[in-house]
Amino acid sequence: MMQHITVNLKVDNVKDTLAFYKDILGFEVLMTVPDEDQPILNWAMVKNGGAQLMFQEKENLEEEYPVLKQESGTGCLTLFVKVVDLESLFAKITGKAEVIKPIHTTFYGAKEFAIVDNNGYVLTFAE
Repeated sequence: MMQHITVNLKVDNVKDTLAFYKDILGFEVLMTVPDEDQPILNWAMVKNGGAQLMFQEKENLEEEYPVLKQESGTGCLTLFVKVVDLESLFAKITGKAEVIKPIHTTFYGAKEFAIVDNNGYVLTFAE
């Protein structure tokens, strides 16, 4: 039986990705390798409420899992995030992130919007 799952995203630059997720989306840094004050990071874990993500530098991850070298790079998946207070989040990040779908109501009745992060991953936020 599985207990939980955490995504480890392949990114071009862990430091830049941390800045995006901390400054724009309000995530807190749980851990980095090496320490966050170093000029280059290989890996990091962040959390915001019940959402947790890991970011690993592209070459470092491909060295660990050579099969990933055949993938196109970064930005090849979407993340669906349930949030509280969708309107406030939208207002907070508008102008700081590329909004690719403004707030709308889906055919299944969810209110949501979507952005692209600094690595090309699509994040859909829903209430």
